[in-house]
Amino acid sequence: MTVLRVGTRGSRLALTQTRWVCDHLRKAHGDLEVEEIIIATHGDTAVDQPFDDAWPVGSFVNALERALLDSEIDFAVHSYKDLPSASPPGLVIAAIPRREVVQDVLVTREEVTLDALPAGFRVGTSSPRRAAQMRRLADVEIVPIRGNVPTRIEKIETEGLGGVILAAAGLRRMGIEPPHVVDLPPERFVPAPAQGALAVQTRADDPAAPVVALLDDALTRRLVAAERSFLAAIGAGCRTPVGALARSTDDRVELRGQLFDDDGLVCVEAIETGQDPRRVGAALAERLVTELRTKTCGSG
Repeated sequence: MTVLRVGTRGSRLALTQTRWVCDHLRKAHGDLEVEEIIIATHGDTAVDQPFDDAWPVGSFVNALERALLDSEIDFAVHSYKDLPSASPPGLVIAAIPRREVVQDVLVTREEVTLDALPAGFRVGTSSPRRAAQMRRLADVEIVPIRGNVPTRIEKIETEGLGGVILAAAGLRRMGIEPPHVVDLPPERFVPAPAQGALAVQTRADDPAAPVVALLDDALTRRLVAAERSFLAAIGAGCRTPVGALARSTDDRVELRGQLFDDDGLVCVEAIETGQDPRRVGAALAERLVTELRTKTCGSG
């Protein structure tokens, strides 16, 4: 019998995602046992720290990666969008399972129409990307909020919000079905790079790597590679308002990118296509960074 230790955050979503991965691993390997180890990250413990320029990169994954490097666990399950652009030396993404839905949704107190939001509509989000996208749409008030998915939904009532923006993938994985949900079209509200995808991380050349690799989905890996290449080429941090979404068209990748200035007031967007996902991501990043620099310098 093979016994592996999996590291996970303790939030309901993280546990749901990790247990989904473990269930599928047990089905693929009949003699596999998995021990669940909950690890608190900076993002879990610094509940009162705002998402600002002082917020550390990789705050939701660093503790898990340290546990991997110290051989305290054999693999870790992450929301891929939480991972920094570069992996620490010695660690690899051994599997990227088939992706969930990618778009964001607006969970609201009452039924609303996206193109007819009332002036001053209060939207809860701490994501600069989501805030910038909503401000392009309507005259809204952005209210920074923290917490796991159920907590953020509860804040609609406790903080008098009109709604909160969440990833549809998280709601679906947890089986949460709020009464009022508005889908945000990904062509206008381009999601975070790798949104809806999971990353199963191991040590390089560790025996656990081929065990979890059976869950890898080649198409998801290809599309996420384009989005992450775009993110890396921009040099974006967690506070940069940026979105990327790749689709497959025959043997080519079509990548839609959206990039805002630091204030979220100027937006550039474009689509790049090609066969090599990493080259597509890098090319689109160069194109949008140049265009944004031209626009912001010209407006100064």
